[in-house]
Formats: sequence, C-alpha cells, structure tokens
Amino acid sequence: MKKKLVLVTLIISSLIIISSFMGHNVYAGELQNLIDKTKSGDTLQLEDKTYKDHVIIRKPIIIIGKENTIIDGEKKGTIIQIKSSDVVLKNLKIMNSGRSRSSEMEASCIRNMAPNNTFKDLKIHNCFHGLYLNKGDQTNIQNNDIKGYKEGSTGAKGYGIYIKRANENMIKNNTIQYSRDGIYFEYSNDNEIINNKVSKTRYGLHYMYSNFNNFKGNKFIGNIGGAAIMHSDNIVLEKNQFSFNQGSQAFGLIIQGSRDINILENEFHLNQRGLYIEQSTLNLIQENEFFNNKVGIEVWDSSSALTFMKNEFKENKVPVVLVGHSNQNNWNKNKEGNYWQEPMLDLDQNDIGDRPYIQNSSLGNLLKQNELAYLFMNSPAIDLFERSHRLINPDVVMIKDEFPLMDNNHSLTLEKIIISIIVIVITILSVMYLRRSKR
Repeated sequence: MKKKLVLVTLIISSLIIISSFMGHNVYAGELQNLIDKTKSGDTLQLEDKTYKDHVIIRKPIIIIGKENTIIDGEKKGTIIQIKSSDVVLKNLKIMNSGRSRSSEMEASCIRNMAPNNTFKDLKIHNCFHGLYLNKGDQTNIQNNDIKGYKEGSTGAKGYGIYIKRANENMIKNNTIQYSRDGIYFEYSNDNEIINNKVSKTRYGLHYMYSNFNNFKGNKFIGNIGGAAIMHSDNIVLEKNQFSFNQGSQAFGLIIQGSRDINILENEFHLNQRGLYIEQSTLNLIQENEFFNNKVGIEVWDSSSALTFMKNEFKENKVPVVLVGHSNQNNWNKNKEGNYWQEPMLDLDQNDIGDRPYIQNSSLGNLLKQNELAYLFMNSPAIDLFERSHRLINPDVVMIKDEFPLMDNNHSLTLEKIIISIIVIVITILSVMYLRRSKR
C-alpha cells in the first residue's frame, strides 16, 4: 500500500513539473483552457458569466469581458498571474483572492511580473492585494475600482495597488477603498499618479525609497493618514486634496526623511494635521490652502532649508507648529510670504503687510513632551496655555514672515479701518439716541 502511495505521489509531482515546462496547468479550468488556446497577439472575448478559476498568462493576449463577466478566486491564493508583456485585461470583475501572507507569493487578485501591460476598466474586489506589480515597468493602470475586504482589521489587509521595483508606470483615474494602504510604492521610480481617489484606508498613499515621481489631482479623503512620503527624493505633489483624515495622530500629508519635495497648489482641509514634515530638507511648499485643520503645518526641528511661500491659512486651530528648537527655514522667497489667517494692516495697499507676521507659540514644545496634547486641541486649556506663554515669553519668536501677503480677506486697509470706525460711531450714537427717546 505504501509503495502504491509513493508511486502515485511521484506521478503527480512529475506531471506538475512537466506541465510547468510546457506552459500548461495540469488542473486548468475553463478559463485557463481558453487562455491556452488563444494565440499570441489575439483577443479573447469572455462570456457574460462567472469563471471560477486561477490562471497564468504566459503570452501577449487581450482579454475583454462583458457587463457581467466575473473571475472568482473563491478566496484562495492569487487569481491571475501575468508572466508576459503586452497583456491587456479590460472590463472584467475579478474577486475573492486568498488572504494569506504566509506564502512567498502574497495573495492578489492580479499579480503582474512583466512590463508594458494594461489593466483598464476592471472591478477588483475582495482582495488581499488588489493589483500587485512586481518588476513590471511601463504598466498602464486606469479606470479601475479596487476594494479590499471590508471586514477585518486594517493591519491584516493588503494594498489596493502594490508597486514594487517597477518604474515608469501610469496610475490614473482609479478608485480604491478598504485596503491597508491605497497605493504602496517600494523602490519604484519615474511613475505618474494622476486623478485617483483613495478613502477608508490606513494611508491613502504610502511611498518608500522611490524617486522622481509625480502625483497630480489625486484625492486622499477619509483615511487615517492621507499620504506618507518616506525616504524618497525629487517628488512633485501638485493639486491634490488631503481632506477629512482624522484621528489623534492623523495627517493629510507626511514628509519624512526626504529631500527636494515640491508641494504645490494642494488642498489640506479638515485634517488633524494638514502637513507634517520631519527629517527633511530642501522642500518647497508653495500655494497650498490650509483650511480648518487642527494644525495647518507641523514642522520638526530635524528639518531644515524648507521654503514656505504663497500658502493660504484659513480657520485652522493653529496655522503652524514648530516642534523643538527654532530651525533654519524660510517663510518667504523673493519678498513673497504667505497669507495668514489673522487680519493684518496694509495701509499702503501694496498687498504686503505693514509689519512682519510673527508667531511665538510654544505649542510645539508641549506636543514634543506629550503627544496626548493632540486630544485636547479643541479644549480651552490649549488657548489658556498659549496666552500664558505669550505673556511669560513675549520675545520668543518661532515663525517670522517678513513679507506676509495681503488680499481682501486678510488685510486691514485704511478704508476698512475708517469704515469700521464709522460703523462703531453710528452704532454708539444710535444706542444713545434710543436711550434718550425712551426717557
């Protein structure tokens, strides 16, 4: 009996090894058979039905689905592996990958291991990793709806789009939800990330050891952290939205251990902290809007040579917090500072404040000593703490903008002052007249 069992095991093992050399799957289902029969360069049009299969694509083909075409992995392993370039997947619903991280190949709905492929108009649902690019350069990922498993802790989930050692990719117009991180980059350069929307994740974007990438027009809304750029250089973040990222340690955008980062014309709305910068240098923060954040910008003293110009601060609890000792950063460039949320005098109406904007807050020192202070940002105790500091240490300057910018919303012109005085005088006279008339 034992000899027969050993013989059967040897036969099965041999078949698997032979099939791997022949490029076929011994246990191939209907979809794998259709793929194997499709010639290189041809198009495979799938039917309006559900295929329960796991497939490997080893040649350049185009696979197109119909309205209700589904590829169901039945919550086991990776559903589609791609080992050829020039593969196109379009108009498919791919769902129910495995959830295990224990194997060498972490489960994905799609695992791409070759360059120059296209994934377009896909619904990728209930996946550990949604779309995993492993060394697949020049891949086009557009107009896809990617959702991880809703249930389970965030830390136990995978990434919506996982880019590992893959360069020159286009990631555009995708919607991502319910993953650990929406888009995760690792050692990947020269990528374009445009007009994606990421929500309900840990980090909407998580970016490690990757350089020369552009992020434009993306929306990172309702995450624990909007986007994290870490240990990466020469990045451009332009016209993105970082909003409603809440929690005691939440942020819209964190820049950590990175240099030559350009943060241009972004919106930071209703975050615990809008922009957080640590251990970074030579970054440009220009023409961004910080609205109704607990802290607009938090900068640690490990960062230097940062330039802030033409940013607009509106209705933040605190516009800027510097944590630690004063650092060598610039709050204006070429006589252009920032629009601060406190009205300032501009009597000569040259659109520059008559006096420098000065902030002598000590909130940064409090936060450095005890980060639990974030929990009390809306408390009157924080206001009392700040006022006490200003009385005790009026000469301690944390921020000095020599050229604060003015506009109709930020400036107190001579005309406004005169109008205000006239209104006050008329009000006082009206009150006095009404009192006399009653007598």
